[in-house]
Amino acid sequence: MKKYNIFNLFLLIGGMWGLLASCSSELDIKPTAELESEFFDSEFRLHEGITACYASLCNMYGALLEDGYGVHELLLLPADDVTHQDASRPNLEAFSGLSSSTGALLTAWQRLYQMVYRCIFFLEKIEEEEVIAVYTTDGLRDIHRGEALFLRSWAFYRLWDLFRKAPLQDKRIRSIEEGILPPSKDFEMLDKAIESLETAATLLPDESYWKPETDRGRVFNESAYGLLVKCYVLRARYNNKSTEDYAKAIQSFEKIRTRRLVHFAENFDYRFENNEESLFEFQASHANDQENAWLDNNFGGGVGQMGAFYHYSTDHWGNYGTGIYGPTKKLRDAFDEADPRKGYTFANYTTDIYGDVNIPGAPWEKFEGYQLMKYVTPGRCWFESIWGINSTNNTRLIRYADIKLLAAEAYLQTGNSAKALQQVNEVRDRARRSTEDGSVSDVPADLATISMDAIMHERFIELAAEEGIRWTDLRSWHAAGYINLSTWTATDFGYEYTASDFGFEVPTHLLFPIPQAEMNANPLMMASGNNPGY
Repeated sequence: MKKYNIFNLFLLIGGMWGLLASCSSELDIKPTAELESEFFDSEFRLHEGITACYASLCNMYGALLEDGYGVHELLLLPADDVTHQDASRPNLEAFSGLSSSTGALLTAWQRLYQMVYRCIFFLEKIEEEEVIAVYTTDGLRDIHRGEALFLRSWAFYRLWDLFRKAPLQDKRIRSIEEGILPPSKDFEMLDKAIESLETAATLLPDESYWKPETDRGRVFNESAYGLLVKCYVLRARYNNKSTEDYAKAIQSFEKIRTRRLVHFAENFDYRFENNEESLFEFQASHANDQENAWLDNNFGGGVGQMGAFYHYSTDHWGNYGTGIYGPTKKLRDAFDEADPRKGYTFANYTTDIYGDVNIPGAPWEKFEGYQLMKYVTPGRCWFESIWGINSTNNTRLIRYADIKLLAAEAYLQTGNSAKALQQVNEVRDRARRSTEDGSVSDVPADLATISMDAIMHERFIELAAEEGIRWTDLRSWHAAGYINLSTWTATDFGYEYTASDFGFEVPTHLLFPIPQAEMNANPLMMASGNNPGY
């Protein structure tokens, strides 16, 4: 599915009747509704329709230099593993001034709902009789349905985790009235994601079904099981450490049978995309003509961006919207010096982004000389040739190590410490085998016993600086009582500037505020008020 061309078919939706009535009949312009009905006239067009759902990810993980710079700031800074080069990002690193007007919140909100709407539109279209008749390949309609349900569930998971009371949109909006939705309650949106994923897992094929030359990266049944593990564990943490939810996470985990742990560095290397550890990736690509980081993906494959943005950790001029992010001292100190993962996570040299990206650049003075490296390690990174901004290196959104460590938590909390220990030690065994020269390091050694603290530490090391993971872990571990963020200091959060400027408060900052634009446009949201503390 790499290098896909996206037809922005969703812009066809909307009324044009007044305009058409005033035009000469000889123009023979058909109404929008007919254009929509005629679009899905072949399986190729149906393939384009589901691809447009996947393409929503471009508008989250690209640079988006003219539209809030994507969601990177939101997913990286509010945690203890990543910090900024100076104190100029107070709202999302120090929580000072974080409000419903913070731009990154609106960008994330809009882009996630864009994905939701595209999936809903597609799900409703493939239920229409005339579209059903277009399918000739056995089982393809069910597979398409499974893909759309998975992608919508991924967006629901994000919305629930970040905003909690985001409206649950599960049908196509055809009028202004239908667009005014009430806030969701409690676990309603997460429950919907789980319900849809349970269905998607039965509809999606094995990975082997997809043709490597045309369909690499499309989700498969184990992708759904992986996301189910994330959803069930998240719900368990917020649901009084529910053993029932943990047990369901284990059931989903044990249905993942084809994934294995690969060399740690291959998970962030453009040469090893969609490998055996992968369960879901953003299929970063390259526009046909040139990658224009000022336009989102809706402009199509000719000019709109299709790649992933990683320059938030380099000194490329394209990071003017994000600034430079680096590893916190807390993260730097957490690694054993001999752990092979350390050098792939951060290193004391830079990426030669203006020259040969295969050759390391000189050390810099930021972050005690360390640069975040996961997606920009020399020899393992790639940037488009004209502007050098976006990369075709896929962002790994769900990988097996993440799921194994969540399963370890679930096993431990349901009384199976042996299975929990096995998952963690397999991740650590892979780590010590991930050296550059193929030798086996003594570090990290197998653990003799397992505890929740050990699992939490392993997730800190293994998944550091992977977008959206650490902040989700910290808040939900707090909800479960595994940690108490109320007692954390600025240093605990990795904040390295004036401690008095650090403004984190419980319960306010356990959720982000609902964007003000949504509050202004939706009277039901306005009436319910914002999240607590905002």
